[in-house]
Amino acid sequence: MKRSFGRAFVAFTLVASFGLSHPVEAAAIDDIRLEVRAERCEGFDPGDKSFVVYATNVSPSQSIDARFKYDSVPAQQHFILFDASLKPITDRFPKYHARRLEPREALPIGCTSTYRAPLERTGALTVPVVITIQGAKYVDPGEPEAPSADAGSFAAFTLQGSINECGPGARPAGLLYVVNLHPFARLSASITLIGERGNQVGAVAVNLAPMSARKVGCSNGSSQPGSVTNAALELLGASAANQTPAIALRREVKPQEEKPIETKPVEAEPQGPGARLVLGALLQTQYVCAGSLPPGWIKINDAWNPTVCGNPTGVAFNVWTLQRLSDQAPGAIVQACRAAVPPGWVLVGTTWNPTVCGHPDSRESNVMTIKRVSD
Repeated sequence: MKRSFGRAFVAFTLVASFGLSHPVEAAAIDDIRLEVRAERCEGFDPGDKSFVVYATNVSPSQSIDARFKYDSVPAQQHFILFDASLKPITDRFPKYHARRLEPREALPIGCTSTYRAPLERTGALTVPVVITIQGAKYVDPGEPEAPSADAGSFAAFTLQGSINECGPGARPAGLLYVVNLHPFARLSASITLIGERGNQVGAVAVNLAPMSARKVGCSNGSSQPGSVTNAALELLGASAANQTPAIALRREVKPQEEKPIETKPVEAEPQGPGARLVLGALLQTQYVCAGSLPPGWIKINDAWNPTVCGNPTGVAFNVWTLQRLSDQAPGAIVQACRAAVPPGWVLVGTTWNPTVCGHPDSRESNVMTIKRVSD
């Protein structure tokens, strides 16, 4: 994975999952807000559209332990990686991580995309990430946090094959990159360098931002990377960019399967840059190849996926995310890619969001908020 990773094109959705039976836990989820801020994730190329996702505890007095789910787009993808000892492993989505939020605290919890290296070509695969609030609970201020996982488990290697300057050997030929798998903590570590005879010839220190990667050398040769040692994690707090207005927020409320939590429709807040959209209805979505729009559905996002829908090798938004409109009651609010307003709906407002719907670099209104007024 040469540092010409290509540009990150992101299909990103923020979702609150209400699969909870305990009313205190449900109330704790209500106090968590997710937003994508106009703060680019560290460790990514300047042209990459990978933005920092923040979680905010809006409670003025109660601390919350929140659990987040991180899934790929399309969902449940898996990739071949190598662990800290360079043994093959399967990197699977979704993943789960918890973070404590103090009263009125806003903290980064992830990025809108990450990198993986396909073995069959020299480019990089940008993996869009979906973050879900999976659960939350109020905690006493002095209650200790759950211990974090071993730092070494978040250090992995990814191999970019088909690199001419990397010769053959015991491992597949290609460039090895060390990857920080943690979504919101920095990873520092030392990587041993191994000579052709298997002896240690040196070491290199790395300090990686969340979900980023760094080239550490060819998989074979006179100074090939060896195992990761002295791994440590550093949790990131809010930066000065914490004051940057949010790009957009879509919040999706899902009822519990056995005992649905009762929700009440709410009026949309004024829409514009940084506005928050609150939804009180179940949203049904599906992924389709671009151009396929069945009656009763609307496009809410698009993404590039080189493994499906024509397998485009260049950047092309060949996968659409659709949302069902036909089952929405009058008064329902939906945020979608800007297009003709469907019959029975009216335009509430428009805004710019560079992480969805064509991913425009310039400020143009590519997202619209619509409201159903009649059946």
